[in-house]
Amino acid sequence: MTSIAARLGRLFETQRVVVWHDPAGEHTASLEALDLPDVEVLRVQNNEFALKHRFLREESETKFLVYRSGQVPEKTGNWLLDQDLAWGVFSADKATLLRQDLGLDGEDVDEVVAAHEAFFADETLVAALKPRLARGDGPLQVRAKMSAVLLEEKDHSLREITRRLLIEHASGKGKGKHTASFDRLAEHDLDAYFWQGAASIYGYESAQPSMADFVLWLFTQASLRFPGQGTAVRNIRLDFESWRNDRRSQQAMQKLAEKVAQDISYADQIENHDFRDLLEDDVFPQTEQKIISALAGKVADRTISAGEVAEIVRKRKLNSLWYERYEAAYQGLETAADLITRLWTIDLSITSFDDGLTKYRTGWYVIDQRYRQFLHQASTLADRSDVLEHLREQIDRQYLARFLQPLGEAWSRQLDALTAWKSDVLRPQTKFFNDHVAPLHRKDRRVVVIISDALRYEVADELKREINGQDKYSAVLDAEMALLGVLPSYTQMGMAALLPHTTIGPTGKDDRVQVDGQAAGGAANRSKILAEVGGTAVKADDVLRNMNRDGLRALLQEHKVVYVYHNRIDAVGDKMETELNTPEAVAAALEDLKTLVRKLMNAYAGTVMITADHGFLYQEVKPADPDFVSEALPQGDEIFKQARRYVLGKGLKAAAALHTFTAVQLGLDGEGMQVQVPRANLRLRRSGSGTRFVHGGASLQEIVVPVVKVTKKRTSDLSQVEVRIMAEGDKITTGQIVVRFYQEDAVTEKVQARTVRVGLYVDDVLISNQPELHFDRTSEDKRDRFQDVRLLLSREADEFNGRTVELRLEEPITGTTGWKTMPQKATYALKRSFTSDFDF
Repeated sequence: MTSIAARLGRLFETQRVVVWHDPAGEHTASLEALDLPDVEVLRVQNNEFALKHRFLREESETKFLVYRSGQVPEKTGNWLLDQDLAWGVFSADKATLLRQDLGLDGEDVDEVVAAHEAFFADETLVAALKPRLARGDGPLQVRAKMSAVLLEEKDHSLREITRRLLIEHASGKGKGKHTASFDRLAEHDLDAYFWQGAASIYGYESAQPSMADFVLWLFTQASLRFPGQGTAVRNIRLDFESWRNDRRSQQAMQKLAEKVAQDISYADQIENHDFRDLLEDDVFPQTEQKIISALAGKVADRTISAGEVAEIVRKRKLNSLWYERYEAAYQGLETAADLITRLWTIDLSITSFDDGLTKYRTGWYVIDQRYRQFLHQASTLADRSDVLEHLREQIDRQYLARFLQPLGEAWSRQLDALTAWKSDVLRPQTKFFNDHVAPLHRKDRRVVVIISDALRYEVADELKREINGQDKYSAVLDAEMALLGVLPSYTQMGMAALLPHTTIGPTGKDDRVQVDGQAAGGAANRSKILAEVGGTAVKADDVLRNMNRDGLRALLQEHKVVYVYHNRIDAVGDKMETELNTPEAVAAALEDLKTLVRKLMNAYAGTVMITADHGFLYQEVKPADPDFVSEALPQGDEIFKQARRYVLGKGLKAAAALHTFTAVQLGLDGEGMQVQVPRANLRLRRSGSGTRFVHGGASLQEIVVPVVKVTKKRTSDLSQVEVRIMAEGDKITTGQIVVRFYQEDAVTEKVQARTVRVGLYVDDVLISNQPELHFDRTSEDKRDRFQDVRLLLSREADEFNGRTVELRLEEPITGTTGWKTMPQKATYALKRSFTSDFDF
């Protein structure tokens, strides 16, 4: 009665007479409990005329509550009909009270209240529902919002309610065919409503509907590319795309897809399909596995071009939900296709010592790079790690037979005629300090040199590209700046060659080296040598892990020359137990070096140079017996160091399998000292050391030493490719539209790719699907930089027929899951010749 009194009180604020019909007489006994100040209660007891005379004539200023119980006579039999029409009729039955409290119109809503007594008896649920409702909501809208309340979902659309149910179904919560959330809908008699919506909007019909059955139907329809026509097909296609692409539900949809694929034995269904027929499919992960497996076979057999592989990979990246999971495999395939093409088209002829040096550092090194990258990509597959095994075997075989071995032999023939270790196209590694550091030192400029042990030329090329991909950083790896590495190409000799010195040579004790008569091994000795030019030596691990920016600044202010010694590649590769992890070690080294550069530059290092002591030879296949020199070699009067790829000694005996040089020929100090290195890629026999990763010899991979110069700009030098909308026409007359986009620039190290989300809007209402596009083409040919996208109108579009529609582009907000609107846009007039029955 308190609630009723409050409602009546609000009515009396605007009117003098209120007529209350109480057909069941529920409130007859409690009528006197009403507390309505200045209001007189009148009961209708066959005294209608007298009552009318009283409140209309006798007391025309008094407020009256006219209470009537029982059935009201119809038409002229109702003597108070004119008052009912004039003042309106107050009703206090529960359904009416709720409807009025919720601010709803229409008695059809009373049916909802009556049908869902448990829901409306729960004050918490009603309180949550009330702010969601709007005047004019009918039974369908009210039930939709009730469902959203039960699922704690902000949006009451069928798309979002279904998304919530799919997410929970994928989590495995609940019992049997349904989840706890769906069971909650059923407890409040809203399950039939949900299935009614699924049938009318999505076309899902079943004699025994369930979430499990809906999921099976959904993915089966998707795998068939949603056959049929009509609004229901378009609705389910659009919402399926939303569920799969939206980060809120993407992981859940992947789990459901995997479950359905197993249930329907999808892998068996596509076993005999040509992979090209599956390129438009991405519902189940087995499609990806089939495509990758087929591509691996064709790449290995050379029955597909590298260009076609690259295009297939690009399309899968653009269109497939599963691409990220199989990215390493796709990248491996693309790398392998490019590598095999190069292996079968390369000309390894060498006309001179300098010709070999030039050809390697201007092109041939890419084959070593692709080989290493492929091995790394193949080793990081998330699952089905054996899918590239046959291809891997072919790559190993062809890399050795078509590149490493013939190149080694061709290069050895040039070494046969060599009388002095010098070049007209490369400066010697021993001149590095004089050529690169001293000029800056004389100008009193701060110089940092990072020496990364075994940073091969091809690895430095990848490092250069990755540094250039960072804002404000500029890295240069000029082929003319490369160094002719010292021979033999082992760590102690290469590290010593990079120090300031006049003379350099082995000490004759093991592999130790001295410069200007001083020991050059170890950080302490190198710091002592660098101190003579105001410099010092530090370990990269100390910079990476133990020094903050202030500590680095202090170090750089105290020393004008700082050598930073980094050892990741050689530390892993030069051990028998870990040499097979060389590709992974290179990847880790690249990350280390980028971090070092950032830390040093942030501490105001002026110029950072990155170089190496030597390169390396690497093959994944274990060398066979013919890859080793005879067990009888080497021979000599005195041998004080023998490794896999070099010998230091005196009185060394010449052999066909070895190149022999004197210290003088190599520009080294050491009276009577000699060096021998195996021909081509041969190894010396030595127990206890690895054979796949080796260095110390004279191969191009070992002795072409890179120099990368890194500087930092004050202003940003990165940009993203520009995207242009190539709009054709200004009207949308059907349920879909195809829009063409043009990527203005080719992707380069400083012009980066762009991810864009596209959608059609009326004001702030999205009325289409919202696909993502990747503008990542590197081609200079403009014809290669066009993309088409098909936009499907959603069921919300019908509300805006005749309105102006805006095509909007959005891009990700860095570091967040949000998107921001781009300035590019196009407008269309929505003029469809039909209206759809999407409303639900």
